[in-house]
Amino acid sequence: MSERSGEQQVIDLSLPTPVPLRSAMLTVPRQGRKWPGAVRAALTVALPGLLGVALGFGAVPAVATLGAFAVVYGEQRAYRVRWRVVAVVGAVLVVLATLGAAAGSVVHDALGSGGSAWWYLLVIAAMTVTVATCAFVVDALRLGSPGAFLMLLSLEIASALPAAGVSVPTVTAWTAIGAGTALVISVSGACVRPHTPERTAVAAAVAAVDRVTAENTAAHRRSAVHDLHAAWQCLHDAGLVGSGHPLERTLSAAHARCAALLHSPGDGEPVPEDDLRPQIPLPRPSVGYRLRRAAGLRGRSATIALRLLVAGPAAGTIAIVLGVGRPDWAVITAAMILHQGPDRILGSYRALHRFVGTVLGLVVLACLTPFHPSGAALVVVLAAVFAGIEMFLVRHYGLAMTFITPLVIVLGGLGAPADPETTARDRFLETVIGVCVALFVLWGLWPRAHRRILVYADGRVRDTIARITAATDPHDLPELRRDLEFDLQASTTAAVIAAHTEPEWTRQRWAGHHELHHLGHLILTSPQRVAPGA
Repeated sequence: MSERSGEQQVIDLSLPTPVPLRSAMLTVPRQGRKWPGAVRAALTVALPGLLGVALGFGAVPAVATLGAFAVVYGEQRAYRVRWRVVAVVGAVLVVLATLGAAAGSVVHDALGSGGSAWWYLLVIAAMTVTVATCAFVVDALRLGSPGAFLMLLSLEIASALPAAGVSVPTVTAWTAIGAGTALVISVSGACVRPHTPERTAVAAAVAAVDRVTAENTAAHRRSAVHDLHAAWQCLHDAGLVGSGHPLERTLSAAHARCAALLHSPGDGEPVPEDDLRPQIPLPRPSVGYRLRRAAGLRGRSATIALRLLVAGPAAGTIAIVLGVGRPDWAVITAAMILHQGPDRILGSYRALHRFVGTVLGLVVLACLTPFHPSGAALVVVLAAVFAGIEMFLVRHYGLAMTFITPLVIVLGGLGAPADPETTARDRFLETVIGVCVALFVLWGLWPRAHRRILVYADGRVRDTIARITAATDPHDLPELRRDLEFDLQASTTAAVIAAHTEPEWTRQRWAGHHELHHLGHLILTSPQRVAPGA
């Protein structure tokens, strides 16, 4: 592309726009084969649960579900790193379940002795600190979905178990058993087909590029770019990049084909998040590197954490004041709407997903309640709904909530609720409170955060480019190029959020933002340094 055509592109580029509400609510995006992950999720709950029931432990083995959540975090990862991720998340879940059960035990004892409902503030505080910390770490590491959700869910459900007669050590033990089962099942295919995750990721990327070839639309382009980056990271994790493996050659060919297609005539001009350069994306930086780069208070991760620190106590306190039975449900509702980022439009869609999915989930619960599942039947029900969660959690939050709602209520009480009408009423009211608080925080608290985040992200790109052009030691360039690619990704995300949230303000910065990215990518693709203005 000539310099002049590049300048023309800067002028003509349209802002990225969020998907329409109708599509967000009614469309379930494609994401390759989901049934193997659903089967793994169901088995991770069913195996320890049914074994525990057979050994005479009653309904308590269902608590292993809290540790089974770890299996979800291993999906779509190469086996070489999957075991590590699942082990770490499993350990975190055990700690959080223990913390939740301990807080819940104190609250249950206090309420049983005639204490005030304000004792619930202990659980609310534990949930707030947990979700703010986990959301910051997940966003800083750029781990994506399911994010901090299942971690907070583990703590929240565990906090209800003492009221069902389950002791803190019992919660810890069965959560650990579930986490151990998740680790074994998540890597069980490695001995038979060691490259299945990589094959699946590459196949998804190739299929996405094929869709762009057939119909070059904005939605297909974004899907292809996303799937290509995910596939490259999977190959990096597996150690296959640079090995000449057939999967690497297949992905390279798809990558080159997609890069050539992005600027061909289609449904609207390509926008920066469609940008795919010919070079292979670099592997993820280390955990420490990513955490350090996210440490600034002006960045996206800190904004997410600060909003959660406000929303959690606000939702819980309102629920207590109104006398609703489970203020923890209001906290988790607000937290799950806010924890995935500061995008106002997508966050509002998520709030609607949460509300509609909860209502549908209460309908599912009403269908289950007459059967009073217990023992083996309870475990089977939980395995089935967990499989449904795995199927839809990343693709459609509303459908996932249809399964999450009965899981939370049934597992938290180790069976169907004794008073289903009161439980359904409280769940509905807590959801309304949480949704309202989340929307207020999203739109009213630091309403110009998207501006600050974009200015900060673009500034880091500009600073890194300046360091590259000023570098005198060639050995410093690889690390600086890694910094630049990392900063460009953060800047792209910030620009998309700003465009969704405040299009007119973003439009005023768009030409400068795109010029900056054009220069940054030129530096990454050129073996020599490129001076600003080149």
